[in-house]
Amino acid sequence: MSLHLYTKSWDAPLERNTKSVDGAVWEKGRDLLADPGACGEAITRYEGAPIPAFARERPDIAGIEERLPLGEGKKHIVVIGNGGSIRNVWALYHALIQGGDRGLHLLDGTDPSGLLGELMSGNTGFTPANTLVVPVSKSGNTENVVQETALLLTKDYPMLAVVSPGESKLAALIDEKGLERFPHPAEVGGRYTAGQNNALLPLALAKGDIETARKLDTAFEAAHVRLGPSVPVEENMAKAMALRFWEAELAGYTELFLPIYAKALSGLGELVVQLVHESYCKAGKGQTVLFAEAPESQHHTNQRYFGGRGDMAGLTIRVNSFGSDFPLKGGISAGDFLDLEHAGVVAEAERTGAPHMVLTLDEIGSEEVASAVALWQWAAVYGGLLRGVNPFDQPAVEGSKNATIEMFEQFGPKTREDLSRFTKDASVSL
Repeated sequence: MSLHLYTKSWDAPLERNTKSVDGAVWEKGRDLLADPGACGEAITRYEGAPIPAFARERPDIAGIEERLPLGEGKKHIVVIGNGGSIRNVWALYHALIQGGDRGLHLLDGTDPSGLLGELMSGNTGFTPANTLVVPVSKSGNTENVVQETALLLTKDYPMLAVVSPGESKLAALIDEKGLERFPHPAEVGGRYTAGQNNALLPLALAKGDIETARKLDTAFEAAHVRLGPSVPVEENMAKAMALRFWEAELAGYTELFLPIYAKALSGLGELVVQLVHESYCKAGKGQTVLFAEAPESQHHTNQRYFGGRGDMAGLTIRVNSFGSDFPLKGGISAGDFLDLEHAGVVAEAERTGAPHMVLTLDEIGSEEVASAVALWQWAAVYGGLLRGVNPFDQPAVEGSKNATIEMFEQFGPKTREDLSRFTKDASVSL
């Protein structure tokens, strides 16, 4: 086993708070996940098949390996995208290969003071000779991705685009320049693509070989088998976790504190926020996930967790064994001390009665990281089924995107005047 879910400090306090739980709703959800057929049918209503596309589709490992020469001689791999297009590759990169000879960077907006400004200036170490740009967009029509790509093409940066087959703005731009593109899985939503081409291609380019991508592909395939609808609740960690989140929400715990005791897994924390919020925070339901790096979180958000409104449950992520560790004193290592800090938080949760789960990775390796990502993917799906919402769409995300595109396409004096209201009509200025 590579993952372990400790729930005793979660279950006991919830048992004391069952008065606010709607028993009929809770039992209906529990019965749904306990019935593999019903669970598969519920997924089918939203995805068209009992197994979601992210667990059916496999990456093109051979095709990824064929494109590795594009990264030769490069110091930087820049991924252009938003949401799942970048959160997944960042979670994997940050955990498994950060610190190598080749860096991976995320370009997620047209902020002139951010990475785009560095790439355009030519004075910050990024050059067309040492940088490969990888625009990623499932639709190919994400406007800021198209605009950032077009801008960097004026600086002659080499590119390899990952975009779904067919016509789109990004595909047309890349084809016009005679550049290569690689297929984005057309059926897999961005937030679920950690094991797909759009995540594993830039990861392999940053690593400079195919081995990590191949190990991750194998690990994701195995994890999906262990977490799928046919696996009963008592053997399925994703179902067990989703049910506990649902029970806690019914009991009034609408916030989830997620401190992670391993810097390498901070990208996973960011991905979890997206998976939960975008998948089942709909129709007035769902939990707010507050991710924080630990143990630093003990110096700020512990106050909210233990001293705030009493509507926050907790789940910490820890690692059993680090690849390298350092002795402190008395036989205690740096990793041991980190674990003592974590244990103190769990002890305080038990003392105050705050629900608290612990997810443990045996180590930070390909199998463990892939399993952890797959766990949260499936928990997000089951979370949607329990709440009766589609875990694969994101209607509230599209509204602001469409508003931006409309203003961009009709930009003129009226739009500029409208943008000025944030200063002109400010109620208070300093």
